[in-house]
Amino acid sequence: MKVLLSAGMIQGGRSGVARYVIALSEAIVREHPDVDLFVAGLDSDRALFPWLRGERWISIPANKSGGAANLLWHQSSLNRVVKDHGIDVVHIPSYRRMLWKCSVPQVATIHDCAPFILREKYDFARGFFGRVLVPAIARRVKHIIAVSETTGRDVVQYMKVPGERVTVVPNGIDHQMFRPQDGQAVADFRNRKNLSQPFFLYVARLEHPAKNHVRLIKAFDQLVGEGLFEGQLILPGAPWHGSEVVEQAVAASPFRDRIRLEGFVDNDDLPLWYAAAEALVFPSLMEGFGLPLLEAQACGTRIACADATSLPEVAGPAGILFDGLDESSIAAAMKRLATMGEPERRQREAQGIAWAGGFTWTAHATAAVGIYREALGKGRIS
Repeated sequence: MKVLLSAGMIQGGRSGVARYVIALSEAIVREHPDVDLFVAGLDSDRALFPWLRGERWISIPANKSGGAANLLWHQSSLNRVVKDHGIDVVHIPSYRRMLWKCSVPQVATIHDCAPFILREKYDFARGFFGRVLVPAIARRVKHIIAVSETTGRDVVQYMKVPGERVTVVPNGIDHQMFRPQDGQAVADFRNRKNLSQPFFLYVARLEHPAKNHVRLIKAFDQLVGEGLFEGQLILPGAPWHGSEVVEQAVAASPFRDRIRLEGFVDNDDLPLWYAAAEALVFPSLMEGFGLPLLEAQACGTRIACADATSLPEVAGPAGILFDGLDESSIAAAMKRLATMGEPERRQREAQGIAWAGGFTWTAHATAAVGIYREALGKGRIS
């Protein structure tokens, strides 16, 4: 079975979709030798797929890297690639690149329905594309993978895709990377990053308003202003749409000397950031999944998150929930994390590790391969 997975939208590996494509492709190559996997992507991203044989890499022209140009390349050129390589199934891992007309069965992964839920995030053109054109294309796709129960319900409700053509397959995490860290390694990391104080961590690209950094900053101001926390707030993440609003909120904080904008964090350091943190606080207003919630828990770090969209189902039993639209609610969750007694702290850490252990890319890849087979009319193998 020849499968083509598109990686044309992974932005140098600095996005959640990128993490998904990279992890899924590796798991398929490692676990499913019956699948002949091809990946189409920009040559600048080729090094992110070291396990893929050279002849299985399909180059997208460098001048098709931009959003509109990349979208048009998928619509106009991908079917030719499918024909040239004898591809049986196409897997598009982002709703923005789904094909209106695909010459072979098409499977798509939809991570969220943000254009319907967080309308202020998009200008008119992007909103129209997401709310009108994408649903029309989604209804033509053979089968859709939704990464959470929330996203699955949203695809049926907002995109009007029949429920029998939507399968929920939760994301996984890399348990070799995200696991409890060696104490000395964490101490060395703290020293290298000048982390002499406890800190709350929020791993997300700097995007406003969707990622909700501004309310988190104000909640942190409230917490520190009341003398309830002596540490820092650290915000790793690459600048995105509206990042200047986040930067202005940091500059306006009376405790700006305790807030760090860390920029994009390399994968090698990410587990150490989680392990060194007092807790992960995740106030995002809209997530189709929320990988950092699992990654942090797998490293033995406590979490709190907004009680919104998919986040409660991903956070699991150890997560503390708050109202992401209420700064006082966020501050109260941070206070609880900062003042939690040792027995409860240890219990939540152990619960989190156990919960995160149930999410693997092996399971996701196995389910995806079953869906490919079903799309070809071969039936799934359980």
